[in-house]
Amino acid sequence: MANKTDNRFSARWNKRNARELYLEGEHVSIQNLKMRDDIRQEQEVQKYLSKNIPDYPTPVEFYITELTHVTNKNSLQKIWDSEGFKGFEQDSLSWWSLKINEADISAAEERFLETRFPDRSKEEIAAQQPFLSKFTTSPPFINDSSRYGNFRFTFPLTELMEAYKKQMCEDEEPVLRVYGTKLFKQEIEYVVLVHSPQFNETFSKYPLLTSNPLFSYEGNQIIWRAQAICETHNYQLAIHGKTVVTQTMYSHQFYVWDQLCLVFHINEGEVLTFPQRKLKASLSCCEADRKVKLWRNGENCSSIKEAEQFIESFQDDDEKEDEKEEDAFGEVKMEAE
Repeated sequence: MANKTDNRFSARWNKRNARELYLEGEHVSIQNLKMRDDIRQEQEVQKYLSKNIPDYPTPVEFYITELTHVTNKNSLQKIWDSEGFKGFEQDSLSWWSLKINEADISAAEERFLETRFPDRSKEEIAAQQPFLSKFTTSPPFINDSSRYGNFRFTFPLTELMEAYKKQMCEDEEPVLRVYGTKLFKQEIEYVVLVHSPQFNETFSKYPLLTSNPLFSYEGNQIIWRAQAICETHNYQLAIHGKTVVTQTMYSHQFYVWDQLCLVFHINEGEVLTFPQRKLKASLSCCEADRKVKLWRNGENCSSIKEAEQFIESFQDDDEKEDEKEEDAFGEVKMEAE
């Protein structure tokens, strides 16, 4: 049998009113997805998954030290007012993605080369030209736009996990579990659950994250072994001796791409809090991707400029205090005059 388990993907509609296939408690690799009987019946998914794509870098290990939470105008206001992050009402989960920058891509490229050619000479190393950035074109690598809204919070992984440990886990280590695999027409999303030890029984049906070929957590960094990093394949990989080169494809190809998300369980009525000055320092603006369905219960800005102006309207406690002092100084000056 192609399927190693009796579990099957089930279809449902998510918060963005988009159809997704979902499998609880398992991370299914692209190779195994191709062999599953329940997925072979999904024509929209097969349109991309079944393609034979020319060579590209895979798997590629990215060492990630930052997480990002992107939201819309309405939710940003709620985060600011509550001074932190709550879980969605339906599942008490706060969703976070990996933040991947140019340095992360360069480091992943070097690891890919060292694994492929462990005995390169100094001359061969010097001759190698950068190539991975030509392939990292899927949404997880694009920081100036997002499918989830205009506003991006970015936190160091260690800081976010430490805050979660102190506020939600009574200073015990958070527990990580394999939450599931979500499959869309072109996207594969692997979800990892983070929760307090006090909810071990509640989430016991999800396997603990121990040996996982796609993802590992080492305390101060996440290692993501990405399988498909191109949303659109414009290049193919070629090997010349011990050097990697890219070749432009005659005709581009669309293929599946994968990403990794961490979801933090935040019990109803609780908030993962941060000082407002920290929230504002971690906040930036991005374009809302109009090509996908955005969450129907949210409002986005029409431009980056509008988003930036909206952020400027938020004052943290330090700024409010400075403003009070300026007003008081102005009143004293007027009295003196």
